[in-house]
Amino acid sequence: MQQFKVFCCANKISPSEEKYLWKQLIHPAIKIPSIENISTHDEFLNALKAHVSFDIFKECCKRKLLELKYIPEKYGGDTAILLSKFQTLCYNAGINNIEEIKMIIYKIMMSNEFFKSEFIRKSKEINSIEELLKLFNDITADEAISVKNGSYVAIKHAATGKYLSSVSNLNYETGSRKQAVFAGKTSLELNAIWNIFDNKGRSNVFYDDIYLMHQQTSRRLSCSSHKSLSNYSEGNL
Repeated sequence: MQQFKVFCCANKISPSEEKYLWKQLIHPAIKIPSIENISTHDEFLNALKAHVSFDIFKECCKRKLLELKYIPEKYGGDTAILLSKFQTLCYNAGINNIEEIKMIIYKIMMSNEFFKSEFIRKSKEINSIEELLKLFNDITADEAISVKNGSYVAIKHAATGKYLSSVSNLNYETGSRKQAVFAGKTSLELNAIWNIFDNKGRSNVFYDDIYLMHQQTSRRLSCSSHKSLSNYSEGNL
């Protein structure tokens, strides 16, 4: 209807002609009671919204919202187009309650553990759809550069600049006598490259339940704690 009003203004269509065109635009199957008595644009809109077809349209938009799928750009997706569709469908469905919109976003991204954890934490104080859309974009951008399950990593000691390293011919002389782990050189070398894995099989690494696999020797790092990377200062392979 907004486009129709713009068209009428641009073409200098008189109010009486505009009123006639309103009625011609209605599909014959849609019966509007007392349509001849409608004289204003707002009355016309309210009459259309009161028709059962409008409720069907809104419910259809709600279903389409929940069927939206997020596909990262690296797999051919387009976040900007997705968010544009999302905002349009929310408007068409008459959804403007921010908590309901948050829940819809959460359901759309239900299978994405990284997004869910970040969204729950960061969306609590948000009270506008514009802020939610920005948050969605920010989280998906962060995910694109986050460490994934199986990624190659190098772990550098902040204080000394040395890398967590291991070699196949160096074992502990006491204790487990297994392949040793040590703080190597300050320059990155092949013996300081690891694969990081999530023990729960999640696609993104959350550092709460992980293990490291030494890339050069394929030995798994056993540690006393898995709560954070700071606990990986000691261990054996």
